[in-house]
Amino acid sequence: MDFDFENLSRLPIVDLEASGVVNAELRPVFDPALRTFSVQLWKDGEPSGIHGLIDNFRYADEPLEAVDAFLAERGVRALTGDEAVLLYAGLVRAKGGPDWQMFLMDVAASRQL
Repeated sequence: MDFDFENLSRLPIVDLEASGVVNAELRPVFDPALRTFSVQLWKDGEPSGIHGLIDNFRYADEPLEAVDAFLAERGVRALTGDEAVLLYAGLVRAKGGPDWQMFLMDVAASRQL
């Protein structure tokens, strides 16, 4: 699958199979002062929780390890594999700098294969 890595600041999650339609959005965050990652959950346009608020996620992949449990506690379905890739990319982009540049170079190299 070819991913669009341009709009990564808001990742929509629509769950049409829930008892009621759940419109959720994940917002990847990097705090440069604390040097930690977190993921904000918004439901129906309102803040609904922060994954990583009390954790010390120093690497972009760490929030992904328990994000599905965090979402389940808030009545949101688990991420698909593609959504997890986009969330990871969003976390790396939120940090920016050389990590984001290396990520883009890896993506470009894989597209040439």
